[in-house]
Amino acid sequence: MRPLLALTTSAALAAALGGCKGEPLDAPWCGDAPDTGLPPTSESATWWVDIQPLVEQKCLRCHDEDAHAPLTFETYDQVAAAQALVRDAVLDRRMPPWLAAECCTDWFADFGLTDAERATLIGWIDAGAPEGDPAVTGDALPPIGGVSRVDLSIMMPEPYTPDPPDGTIDENRCFLLDWPVEEEVRVTGMAPRPGAREVVHHLIVASVGAADVAAIERRDADDEDAGFDCSGGLGEFPTATPLGGSLLGGDYPRGIGSVVPPGSRILLQIHYSTSSDDPPADQTSLDFRLDTTAVDASAIVIGNAAWLVGEGMRVPAGEADVGFWYQFQPLLFTGGKPVDLQGVTPHMHRYASRMRVLALKPDGSTTCLLEIPEWEFGWEQPYWFAEPIRFEPEDKLYLECRFDNSASNQPDGQEPREFAWGDNDQDMCAAFLSFTHVDP
Repeated sequence: MRPLLALTTSAALAAALGGCKGEPLDAPWCGDAPDTGLPPTSESATWWVDIQPLVEQKCLRCHDEDAHAPLTFETYDQVAAAQALVRDAVLDRRMPPWLAAECCTDWFADFGLTDAERATLIGWIDAGAPEGDPAVTGDALPPIGGVSRVDLSIMMPEPYTPDPPDGTIDENRCFLLDWPVEEEVRVTGMAPRPGAREVVHHLIVASVGAADVAAIERRDADDEDAGFDCSGGLGEFPTATPLGGSLLGGDYPRGIGSVVPPGSRILLQIHYSTSSDDPPADQTSLDFRLDTTAVDASAIVIGNAAWLVGEGMRVPAGEADVGFWYQFQPLLFTGGKPVDLQGVTPHMHRYASRMRVLALKPDGSTTCLLEIPEWEFGWEQPYWFAEPIRFEPEDKLYLECRFDNSASNQPDGQEPREFAWGDNDQDMCAAFLSFTHVDP
């Protein structure tokens, strides 16, 4: 399984041949449908009956005292004290950080709030956040997300302090971690635990085979600081097999797993983004769920190799809506056989505004695989389908990314400047479809 791969070299996209830019697909974005507003809600909601079960199900994975979110929401007093912040974040859909549009398809482990749940929470706050009677409680809801069990935890061998900000460039730093398991196992779930969440913007975790380990160890030893610079991404390491890339973590669905052979090492790539002149040291750890058997999955890389060259993905300064699109038939990945699509991971940077991934049928119909109406780089994650989606050999894939390079969308009030495909202070447009083969 390859749910996330950093595309920063042309080799990483060279396999995605067989299409051209052409014209954008003349099909509406489902998220552009008129907003009908929140549904009516009862004014009798209380913390103990209605709100606590919802918070425990969809918020505590990040907002308990041991997690990395800045606020803790374990008690009524904690949530009531932050009710104005909660209302604003829920109203504009910034929280929970589930970017995938509900109108596209159904999702596995969807921790976003439905419109009815948003209405209940906002209505409760607008009514004065009544606590209710602790003796009268609502039904407990099962928590969504997180790994169901932790079989192994490993940590960066030493802390690393990222550089203070210079106005444009963040850091991509790689760390080599020991893998102590002496038998072949499969990773079936993973949850990162950032040591300093305020500087860990996002991360990618991969296993590397013995053929790459010696070269990576030399790079690590040659750098006087912890880890080493890896702005070139994981495409530099031929045997790197990504295991995940979401800060939120969780189990993979339907018994899917990724093999980690004995003798492997774990390569952790962290994108550090700092805003303080005195950034904290980070020592991130990783929790794994392990099984001896699992359903092995592969990935289809969706993107245009031409975007990596010259002005192939040029975004002019000051433009508020610049689009790039690509469609192709992924026979190189599927071998011309039916496959079951299991999930999709988007990858864009800070100037991106929206993305969609569609399956195109020969009759002209489309199946929405992912639509993100409002992109937020800090919450990049895999989105697993609630049920596998069958993809036939004659079907095609379509990717569209939109970018906002206007003056209002610049970091730290900088002037807009032209950019193209690139790391950190530029942008990218790619997606990764996890799939499994269909038994004959």
